[in-house]
Amino acid sequence: MASTSCPACTSGAVRVGPPSRRTGLVVARCSDCHAQFLVDDAREETEVIGTDEVSVEYVSDWVDKKREGLGPEVWHEQLAWLSEAATTDGRPARLYDVGAGGGEFLALARDEYGFTVAGNDIMEGAVAVARERSGIELDLGDLSKFQHEDEYDAVTMWCVLAHVPHGEQLMREVHQMLAPGGVLYLQTPHNTIPDRASFVAKRATGGRVARLSDRRLAGHHRILHTPESITRLLSRVGFTDIEVAPQTRYSMSSVAYLHSLRAPEWSLRPASWLMDRAISSGAVPRITLDVRARKPR
Repeated sequence: MASTSCPACTSGAVRVGPPSRRTGLVVARCSDCHAQFLVDDAREETEVIGTDEVSVEYVSDWVDKKREGLGPEVWHEQLAWLSEAATTDGRPARLYDVGAGGGEFLALARDEYGFTVAGNDIMEGAVAVARERSGIELDLGDLSKFQHEDEYDAVTMWCVLAHVPHGEQLMREVHQMLAPGGVLYLQTPHNTIPDRASFVAKRATGGRVARLSDRRLAGHHRILHTPESITRLLSRVGFTDIEVAPQTRYSMSSVAYLHSLRAPEWSLRPASWLMDRAISSGAVPRITLDVRARKPR
């Protein structure tokens, strides 16, 4: 039987919804920190994804789709903060990007901000793209394999935390790899009012109304955090100076985002146009959390 304690704040005050009639997925909501998360019996370790499963060409195409969106603008914003916040006594700051994909963010950090860069990914195709496009040699595999300790001045995570089966373990590994005084930036999906309304509707209908829930919390997204839940998680593993800001934007194009939610192909162009207009006007939920924190000296 799966545990019903909250993976963010460890509270047992959790409401478990019915299985989705479409997918069988079960979502729970924490009454204390208000995070929503998948309930399952998965205890699997993160495994490397070979190029037979996700090709180099697929990763390369995904990198291009992300470049079409707001990614570079947001990357500049956060890199400017990281450059100022990381203290290095005059040497180049060392930055590690967890789940670095094709390495495009690291290339920007190296080429325009002077960081000494490193990162990892679990996809062989991503490691190949980073090497071929940017000359960056990523670690292949999850962080537990490498045992970095007190090594980096800054760590970044772009929508990684929601994807992993053991979020607290990952954050402890990130805390370990940061040098004392090092800084963390992460982006993760936000549990918005529509998400909460979807949970209520799913419970009220015995799992029949579950389309939004099935798309926001599925195999690729395991948890939707709130400012309170992510603050509790980071505090528990030892971070301080935690700042959380909900945002309307996302670090990829609207087409890529809708594709990640498995929207039908025919709907991508009109839906992305509407999404872009809504984002520019501020008339959409703040679907993303920007999180900054520091490891104490």
